[in-house]
Amino acid sequence: MKKRIFGLLVLACIAVGRALAEPMLSGQKMIKEPVDWVDMFMGVRGNSNCVIGPQRPHGSVNPAPQTPQGGQGGYKEHQPIRGFAQLHVSGIGWTRYGQVLLSPQTGFNADEEGHDSDKDEELATPYYYRVNLQRYGIGVEITPTHHGALYRLRYPKTSNEGKYLLLDMRHSLAEHIVPEVHGRFLGGDIHVDEASGMLKGWGDYAGGFGSGEPYRVCFAMKVEGCCRTTTYKNQGKLYAKIRMDDGTEDVLVRLAISMKSEENALNYLKEELAGRSFDDVKDECRQQWNEMLRRIRIDGDEDCQLFYTALYHSLLMPRDRTGDNPRWDSNLPHIDDHYCVWDTWRTCYPLLTLIDQEFVEKTINSFIDRFHHDGKCTPTFTASLEFDMKQGGDDVDNIIADAMMKGVGGFDRNEAYQLLLWNAWHARDSLYQRYGWIPGEHVMMSCSYTMEYAYNDDCTARVAEQMGDEENARKLYARSHQWQQLFNADLESEGFKGFVAPRKVDGEFITIDPAYNYASWVDYFYEGNSWTYTLFAPHEFPQLVELCGGKETMVHRLQYGFDHRLVSLWNEPGFLSPFVFFYCDRPDLAAHYVNKLREENYSINRGYPDNEDSGAMGSWYVFTSIGLFPNAGQDIYYLLPPAFDHITMTLTGGYELKIKVVKDSEQANRIGEVLLNGDRLDRWYVRHNEIAHGGELVFHLKE
Repeated sequence: MKKRIFGLLVLACIAVGRALAEPMLSGQKMIKEPVDWVDMFMGVRGNSNCVIGPQRPHGSVNPAPQTPQGGQGGYKEHQPIRGFAQLHVSGIGWTRYGQVLLSPQTGFNADEEGHDSDKDEELATPYYYRVNLQRYGIGVEITPTHHGALYRLRYPKTSNEGKYLLLDMRHSLAEHIVPEVHGRFLGGDIHVDEASGMLKGWGDYAGGFGSGEPYRVCFAMKVEGCCRTTTYKNQGKLYAKIRMDDGTEDVLVRLAISMKSEENALNYLKEELAGRSFDDVKDECRQQWNEMLRRIRIDGDEDCQLFYTALYHSLLMPRDRTGDNPRWDSNLPHIDDHYCVWDTWRTCYPLLTLIDQEFVEKTINSFIDRFHHDGKCTPTFTASLEFDMKQGGDDVDNIIADAMMKGVGGFDRNEAYQLLLWNAWHARDSLYQRYGWIPGEHVMMSCSYTMEYAYNDDCTARVAEQMGDEENARKLYARSHQWQQLFNADLESEGFKGFVAPRKVDGEFITIDPAYNYASWVDYFYEGNSWTYTLFAPHEFPQLVELCGGKETMVHRLQYGFDHRLVSLWNEPGFLSPFVFFYCDRPDLAAHYVNKLREENYSINRGYPDNEDSGAMGSWYVFTSIGLFPNAGQDIYYLLPPAFDHITMTLTGGYELKIKVVKDSEQANRIGEVLLNGDRLDRWYVRHNEIAHGGELVFHLKE
């Protein structure tokens, strides 16, 4: 207990120190708002690959520093800074982007490794980043708009070597910081308008996670205080050498990015940045984050930092690039950088359905638009390009189904349903369509594909039923049961029998070790083991319990699996696993293991269980904190003891859902009863339509 109190005091001191170091708050009262609780170093430390730089909610750009061995997130806090790039992806295990690198310097060196600088006075918030480059004595401040960034550079008063800014268009994360992801610069150009001082340009790139097709990054930039700009384009290099007036100390750099055209970038610069002060842009961004984070208000100080940081990470990706699609013009939204739907359908999109339904509507309209133009809509895409390799099933379906089952509007339901049907009868693996399961000797990840396709089918069947399409509902429900063909009742592990296992076309099971964890895109299972994937039957948990020997046996199996780390939370297929306890009449054990997983896997200093995965891990933590957890694709939320005594959620439409905890003692941690708007619930879940228009949930906890 003393260690915990000491740790909380240390964290509080660090947080207060960072807040006091923020000069722009000097005229404001030191009252903590939600954005002040966010710790930008969570997930940057450890292996969660979050990005240290600020951005707008679902913003198109994410300006941030990069360091020489910055890993997939681009930055490690104890390394020198190489420069500041404008495009990053947060929390993923295989990176992309990292272009339009700026390096403020005294003297000038354009070599990739020639301008690294040690740093101090670093401060990072969701809306503002600041650092001092010790090598040059230059202070750098950054604040973002939706499509751009405003930099304030503070050069030393005098410099015998001159004051410069390098704009490097060849540089990318995927080529220079994490070369193992095979990034390549394919060429580009920089133009300088001598009359206005405006720089415009573009670069073509390939490599990193996602499609192997080339993509373009365009920019427009205005530097206030420069006296001469020279561009260099030779031997594969492309950069601008920008010299400042000798007497200049403070320099504003206005920079906008487009994935489509220089014209778009120039328009973004004019619309979002021209004529605006640094502090105005920064204050606007701070207000925007507070408005978003304030949609879930919690009482008490303990764990607020972890909660609001997790909520922040839930609101970064994918990116809203409406109007900036390089591949076609459309009046529909364009939501890009899905890294990837296999992660975000499970928790992130259900959370957005509650607190930002407009973004869910935009996403589905974007899916429909993509389907119309590409003839498909794959679960992973970025830089507006399709990536046909599936980590799981056709999980775009689950986002659409989740929204339709919960009554989300704002899109053409029939067009969305046609996308689901096309996926069901064309996008599923041909062997799955033939047998209802995938033979293990023919297709990699045969077991995990089968499990996830089965749930895709169930989700689409529910929508078919809702749309009055009884024939497709019947066929898809029937196929959604066929995962049971891979359940080997005789396969044993750690004294427990019955696991999903690969099976040949002739029906013979292939012998495996259910505890063995498979890697990415290999045989049988994707990034997991049979202990975890056997529990992934969100539509048929009661049947799963019976297959595994009944409720009592399943309880022992789950306890053993969690206690011996055979079932883990390090990857998304395990997200629902603790909730199988509900189907064994042990909601108390579901709460116990959820709490255990939270305490062991989430930490400000260590980050998330593994990659944060574009909001998937953060939103898992948010849901388990507020006492609700979705079975995405369906309209139910499991009930858990909330982590806070008072929670107020502002739902879509402005409705308020109040969640309260009443304890019969300080040690109370089990649900005695739950009241919904004063009425006692006789079940361990609520339906979406019971809370979508607000109300009150009261959890009475007992020892």
